[in-house]
Amino acid sequence: MTSGIRTEGSWPSRITIRRGWARAYARPWNHEHRHGFIRLDRGGHDFLAEATAMLATYGVSDAFSPALYPGSTRVWLRAGFEEVNRLGIMERSLARPTEPAVGVFEEADVDWPALESVDKQAFEGFWRMSVEGLVEAVEATSKSAVLARRESGRLAGYAIVGTQTGVSYLQRIGVHPDYRGNGFGRQLVRAAISWARSTPSTVMVLNVRDENTPARSLYTREGFTATGTHLRMLRRPV
Repeated sequence: MTSGIRTEGSWPSRITIRRGWARAYARPWNHEHRHGFIRLDRGGHDFLAEATAMLATYGVSDAFSPALYPGSTRVWLRAGFEEVNRLGIMERSLARPTEPAVGVFEEADVDWPALESVDKQAFEGFWRMSVEGLVEAVEATSKSAVLARRESGRLAGYAIVGTQTGVSYLQRIGVHPDYRGNGFGRQLVRAAISWARSTPSTVMVLNVRDENTPARSLYTREGFTATGTHLRMLRRPV
């Protein structure tokens, strides 16, 4: 039952879901599955449960939460969500020096379809992001940038980096398989660190799946250390 629920926007673009003061945002997880993504802006577990249930009208089979700190999961669990994934948090002091990045530049006008195409090749199935998800990653912080490595004009890899309240975040990084083994991932990480050091931030934070050994090894080599803390991703059938 979705009494009092109203929506703004047009699916499959991001929609706003409201009931009185309560508000959430939802969109497809990506364009390959029937998964949905929902982010609670304000409201309780009853509203979150209703907002999630109404996604069935868009053909969504199940909905996923953002990556949440453990202390933020209570309302989601009460709304019927269950944990399905954990992402380890790594961090790096920006006071530590880093080697300069080579061949990576900030994108003034982002080619979102090209970014989505690289992301689709760089990640597997569920972990791929749509343009809407990539845009959300850019908009998640008060200041952000898309960094790119190009080869003969072709986008070979990208990184999304942002900063807010003294902390910088490496939000997303992907390298097209055609260019793996050339050190592009390392250069993108270094460019992200250099970008962050130009801001008031003192530390850079990222999250990574525990089973993603190549990525964890890259971040460790570039000075990141595991904090022992995990973010939690939750899921609820619609």
